[in-house]
Amino acid sequence: MSQEKTEAIVLRGIDFSETSRIITFLSPDRGRLTCMAKGVRRRNSSLAPMLDTFNRLEIVYYWKDARSIQQLAEATILDTFSPIKRDLERATRAAVSLEMAGKAAHENEPSFALYATLVHGLESLSQWTGNLRLHACWQAVHILAAAGHAPNLTTCIECGADIPDPINWSRPPGFSYHGGIACANCRADVRLTSELYATLHALLEHPDACPDMDMQGGLDKITYTFAMHQLETDLRSVRVMNEMFGQTN
Repeated sequence: MSQEKTEAIVLRGIDFSETSRIITFLSPDRGRLTCMAKGVRRRNSSLAPMLDTFNRLEIVYYWKDARSIQQLAEATILDTFSPIKRDLERATRAAVSLEMAGKAAHENEPSFALYATLVHGLESLSQWTGNLRLHACWQAVHILAAAGHAPNLTTCIECGADIPDPINWSRPPGFSYHGGIACANCRADVRLTSELYATLHALLEHPDACPDMDMQGGLDKITYTFAMHQLETDLRSVRVMNEMFGQTN
């Protein structure tokens, strides 16, 4: 058994016993990391408030190769992302990013790009004053990109043909949830307007900051359906978001 230290974001926690919780983190060094937090449910536990979802921490834990759940020793708060937690819609949309990152990460496998992308997105969302749906789509696209699942928007995923500039479209291309853009002659799940294509392209091409532009109808449905196909999983947080703020279309 060895003692290790890393940064981590709290993805979720579940009660394990009368005094303990199992906490799932995303860490740059270990990817998805699950730890037992013993005694954290006791009334006077100093560790309990640190293990709130979204918190970015520096944690110390005891690692043992033979077990899947490690033992948490201590934690120090680096950021609580309080502007997100104070805003219900902001927190609900950010929860999708947390779930996506958790699904994309692997246990005991370095996830430096994925962790950095999630942190940067949450920092950006904390200060964002524009359309929250747009920002959530921007962060989702870049979580997918960090996990190696960025949508292809330049060549048809079916035949390899170059996609022309929208000004030269005679017929609109489509979008396939299996990989991205599809030319007008190939199979696609949905057809794109020039405005929707331009928005998707702008989101992907701006990893440093979400572009402040008009939200296009259909953008969030394409983004999250593509994410679920690429990650090969359902996203419960998307269903919750749709129930609370309306179905994406």
